[in-house]
Amino acid sequence: MNLKVALSNGRVLRLSLDFPYEGEPIGYRVKIPSLGRTGIVVGLSQDAQESLECVFPDKKPLVLSDVIETLKDVSLIYGINPWSLLFSLLPKHFVEKQEDYVVPTNSSIIGLDKVSMKVIKYVISKGGVKKELLKNRFGWRLVELLIDKGFLKVEKRWNVPEEEPQILTLNVPFEEAYKSLKKLKRKEEKLNILNLVKERGYMSIEELEDMGFSSRDISYLLKKGILASAEAQDVENKTQTFGPLVKSLENNEVIFGSFEFLIESLKSAVGDALQRGFSSLVVCTNLSTLFYLEREFKSAFGDDLLIISSKEKPSRLIRNWFKAQEKSKVVLGSFLSLLVPIKNVKVVALFDDTNIKLPKGSIDVRNLLYVRSRYLGASFVICTPAMDIQTYHLVKSGRIKMDQCLSDVQVQVVKRQGKEIFSAETLKVLEDFLDKKLLFLVNKKGYSYAYCPRCQSLCMCPVCETFLTLYKDDEQLVCTNCNFKSEVVCPECGGAVESSNFGIDRVMEEVENLFGLRENFTFSTYPTFSDLYHLVVVVSADNLLSVPFFNAEENFYRYVWRARALAKEKLLIQTLFPEHSILEDIKRGDWKNYLDKEWERRKEEHLPPFSRMILASFSKDVRSALESLGVKGRYRKTKRGMDALLSVNSARMGEVLRKIRSLGPLRLEIF
Repeated sequence: MNLKVALSNGRVLRLSLDFPYEGEPIGYRVKIPSLGRTGIVVGLSQDAQESLECVFPDKKPLVLSDVIETLKDVSLIYGINPWSLLFSLLPKHFVEKQEDYVVPTNSSIIGLDKVSMKVIKYVISKGGVKKELLKNRFGWRLVELLIDKGFLKVEKRWNVPEEEPQILTLNVPFEEAYKSLKKLKRKEEKLNILNLVKERGYMSIEELEDMGFSSRDISYLLKKGILASAEAQDVENKTQTFGPLVKSLENNEVIFGSFEFLIESLKSAVGDALQRGFSSLVVCTNLSTLFYLEREFKSAFGDDLLIISSKEKPSRLIRNWFKAQEKSKVVLGSFLSLLVPIKNVKVVALFDDTNIKLPKGSIDVRNLLYVRSRYLGASFVICTPAMDIQTYHLVKSGRIKMDQCLSDVQVQVVKRQGKEIFSAETLKVLEDFLDKKLLFLVNKKGYSYAYCPRCQSLCMCPVCETFLTLYKDDEQLVCTNCNFKSEVVCPECGGAVESSNFGIDRVMEEVENLFGLRENFTFSTYPTFSDLYHLVVVVSADNLLSVPFFNAEENFYRYVWRARALAKEKLLIQTLFPEHSILEDIKRGDWKNYLDKEWERRKEEHLPPFSRMILASFSKDVRSALESLGVKGRYRKTKRGMDALLSVNSARMGEVLRKIRSLGPLRLEIF
């Protein structure tokens, strides 16, 4: 049988292979020993380049045909190779490589020196060690010598990643941890990690590193016992009788409102599909939300629920991956579940549309899931606490239905004066909630911005031109965008700088001085869903409005409405601009007014979603290459090269993006 086999580098081989199972070979995984690589069958071929000895390690396909067709379509939109995208989205447990392992021989080790015996005993205890790892541990000269003398030998093995999930949780009371870290000279990043884990309950090491935190700071918190590894516990299976079904989906839909409403609506829709013999795929955008949903779904769906995420042990993830092909399953997962082979699907849902851009390719997950839902013949559902213009455009144009329900939350807007952290009015409200669950939101990392009196402006990063953050006790200026660091002097004139505005560290310091830190207090820079709070206080988010970009107000709108969705009783917003129309709307509970006005403005000015925009940064001037594409653009020279903002017709997106990627952008965002 002549087959097209895709490799992780994007190449496609045409091979003549004997397929050992019944049915179509499309989507099956293939091990190719002569290349030492894993491939995936992506199609049939009329001819073959060669015949290679291959192994089909799985009795079921790794991906189904709908995934392959989805990736073809999405790759055209974003100008990337579909097979590179395929391998980048698969869990790493399925992408095996053949590598050199050092294993023991039967040679006698009597009379060897202690160091050589230590190496050999180590290899024996491990049952074989990667050659490179062994050399790094004991030195390449000694390892090569033991191989040459026949005490060790090298063999080829398929390397299957078997790392246990590294999920972290808080191991000591928050106040105790905070006080111990506060004594450190370099404490800010460690405190930020502490806050995130406290807020979300659980976080993976991979998540923290993706957010820019150093492995050194994470290791320190583990070593000191402040954080600890959390076992990926099974949620206790107490299946309840599912309540009256109120939501049967027949069309694509946006579910908008409080997080409680989102969860109950989604459970109802998925439960309806399950009772009618259909499967569902629900994708979450962060691990803490997934933990919360898992508890909710397990009580409703019991053993029909399958989890696909980085928190699962490799053996369980692999089992759930192939089990998803069985009849009537509910797959709940992180981005690792995007390509899961699921059949007979009725509902494809994205729960909470934040962090929706895949790190590789800047692909909007909503687009990928929507395309896949069409190939599956399923309804596509977006569950959101704060709709963006892109999704609202689909509602306005009639391409997607909407169901909404806002919780009954009291909203209070308070004017903040100058440099004060909390106004007198805010302090009065806080007094009434000190013994309840309370969330403080500050849209700024670190202690404050750095202001230069001589230049009369905020200090900007000389690399990426983002406002620099002042870390008080570190005596450092840090760029939270590109991680540039410098002494506490103005990068432009070298003069002394002052604190301006405030960040989350300054707010924590003020709360500690006023009330002490308590277990029921949570601090965060962004309203991410991991729990609900009696009072949510937006201490400061005005800086979102100062960003000179077309979607600045939209980001502010989504920030405050997301904060509202986390509040059980009350949302309090401190601001320098209490009469801003978005804040007037949120007080009235009018979520629609801003979206309507902004939609009209975008339409008139031909901005997204009525056009597509690409923001790219380069280390050199590539303006002539971009201008040759014949698209509208604005260009700006920077200290590290140049920025380009391009307005592109949707039909030409793939072509333009392929050209931009070929120029090696430092940064690439698609709107």
